[in-house]
Amino acid sequence: MTTAIKKVKSKLKNNGATGITVWDFPVGFALAARIKDLRDSGKVIITKREVNTNNNGNHARYILVK
Repeated sequence: MTTAIKKVKSKLKNNGATGITVWDFPVGFALAARIKDLRDSGKVIITKREVNTNNNGNHARYILVK
């Protein structure tokens, strides 16, 4: 398991029902790719879409189920 995957897994566990977003990591961090790696390893992670508060876009919030 790479350091990046460990960081994502740790943040997911620590944030519980709040979950994590790309804003919790440095610019350029490939969060979606690390989430896929965790899912491929058997973790159940749900994705919720949220509207950005500072523009018209949206982002994903990831929440660890198990």
